[in-house]
Amino acid sequence: MEIVKTIVCKLKVSKKNKEILLKTMELFRDACNYISEIAWKQKCFNPVALHHLTYRKVREKFKLPANLAIEARDRVAKSYKTDKSKLHEFKSLSMDLDDRLFSIKQKEDKFLVSIATIKGRIKCELDIGDYQRQYLENAKPTYATLHYRNKTFFLHIAIDKEIPEPKGSNPVGVDVGIKHLLVASNGFKVKGGKIVKQREHFRKLRQELQKKRTWSAYRKLKQISGKEKRWINTILHQISREFVDSLKEGDVVVMEKLNGIRERVKLRKEQRYFFHSWAFRKLQQYIEYKALERGIPVVYVNAKNTSITCPRCGYVEKRNRRTQSLFRCVKCGFQHNADMVGALNLANKFRSELARAEWGVVNRPNAGMNAMSFCEHHDSPANHSFLTGGG
Repeated sequence: MEIVKTIVCKLKVSKKNKEILLKTMELFRDACNYISEIAWKQKCFNPVALHHLTYRKVREKFKLPANLAIEARDRVAKSYKTDKSKLHEFKSLSMDLDDRLFSIKQKEDKFLVSIATIKGRIKCELDIGDYQRQYLENAKPTYATLHYRNKTFFLHIAIDKEIPEPKGSNPVGVDVGIKHLLVASNGFKVKGGKIVKQREHFRKLRQELQKKRTWSAYRKLKQISGKEKRWINTILHQISREFVDSLKEGDVVVMEKLNGIRERVKLRKEQRYFFHSWAFRKLQQYIEYKALERGIPVVYVNAKNTSITCPRCGYVEKRNRRTQSLFRCVKCGFQHNADMVGALNLANKFRSELARAEWGVVNRPNAGMNAMSFCEHHDSPANHSFLTGGG
């Protein structure tokens, strides 16, 4: 079985090639915005129809290579596939590349990448370590995205990787939340106290800068936003890696379907910002692809009543949930941490569905492993002090 893993690599770019790459990426972004305006005005979101509407005009106006013009059209069509309610604007400098637009060759201990631009193909060296090398050895990637941030070029390369066929029968329920970012029925848990405090620190910084309304404050806001995003991504990778490492052969990860979670959960005012801005789904995706790499299946179940059902006697009652953190069954007296009860009930739901032979394992490459621009599938440096942080 194969999955697609995205490897992020820095590029060593000469001054001359940097100017060419930046100009090409700017034209690609402008082409996307041009196509987006036409798509929005014409209400045309089908890639084939959009191709007939825009292809020749894009080639003439932006002088992009044919395949880059096609990639720009596809990026716009994909963005409208998920949201057709507003005009989409593309701001970041990034560019989609298929196997006709880039190629990678190994020369001794170096990896060289060739990228198509408005001035022909240019060659750059990948600035990588052993982690990236192990995946690029003998690989033949067919898709990548080029990004420019912090005055550095990054190539996100999609690599096909062979993994064991997922199999298992011992369910491990996983409950995600705020006070505990993750609680699993196998005993693994991550407290959220330090994370919440750090995010509150970022929020206060933003509020202070927004009040100033100066260009220097605006630049600082962008800097803080990027820093927070990278920090959160690192935290999510570390949490998911620690949890997956706690799993054993034969385990099955059971997580809740998050559809409508932001609408159905009621919270105190001071908790709302963190809850509505926290990346619950991204954490699930990171757990999913890391588990699949080890051949551990991942399933999703309906979480209805999992927070108010007694895992011992099965009695369902709102009064069972005494507080945000305390569960005590009014029928049998069973008492435990409420988040752990949620994880236990998720595992129990899997058992009941397995008994009825109605469960389906998420075991295909696109399950948490697709090459999404917002999702960098590379493990972050090990720094796990938050795991034992304040609750």
